[in-house]
Amino acid sequence: MSNNILTTITKLLLGVLYFSESESPFKVSDWGKIPSAALQQEIASRYQSALSNLKQVDQSAFFNHITSKVDAADAPMVENARKITELHNFIRQNLSDIQVTRVEGSSKVPIIITGYLPDGSCLAIETFAVET
Repeated sequence: MSNNILTTITKLLLGVLYFSESESPFKVSDWGKIPSAALQQEIASRYQSALSNLKQVDQSAFFNHITSKVDAADAPMVENARKITELHNFIRQNLSDIQVTRVEGSSKVPIIITGYLPDGSCLAIETFAVET
């Protein structure tokens, strides 16, 4: 089941970009069985950052922000937003304990969306924002 979910998320992310001062692709990976209580430490470790630089963002607010401010006349942006909405719906149906974490402290800000499969494996969808 986890391979099917990972494969589906990978397909949903094809061609999807996160727009900030730059355009950044998303990638998904299986981080293995990380206890929920240890997740923030795992993110800090993977990104060589202090825990104090990690900022939790409400997942609904995050996805709403990147899909609601799209110019309806800009077909590629509308399609990107549609794909992001589809991704959000899929992960809400298939993952639990979904969190969005920003690793702040530099102009290139990693954004990690994490969620858990029924077997306890943590999936991470990663992108980054450029903020100068």
